[in-house]
Amino acid sequence: MRFDDLQLFVRAAELGSLSAAARIMDLSPAVASAALKRIEQQLGTRLLARSTRSLRLTAEGEGFLEYARAALSSL
Repeated sequence: MRFDDLQLFVRAAELGSLSAAARIMDLSPAVASAALKRIEQQLGTRLLARSTRSLRLTAEGEGFLEYARAALSSL
């Protein structure tokens, strides 16, 4: 799992917006979406429920958020 993908996931969860996280990290929305899909495919589960106007963590996403924060803080 890529470090920058974890950072993007945490930012998106905190901001409630994948596009806002992408802007802060200087990424295109397409690159941010691909990063999130990469994590979800590796884990075999959806982490975020997305629509055109909202983003929310799934139950699995809430659990993974704690893991991602811990992993990033240990580096």
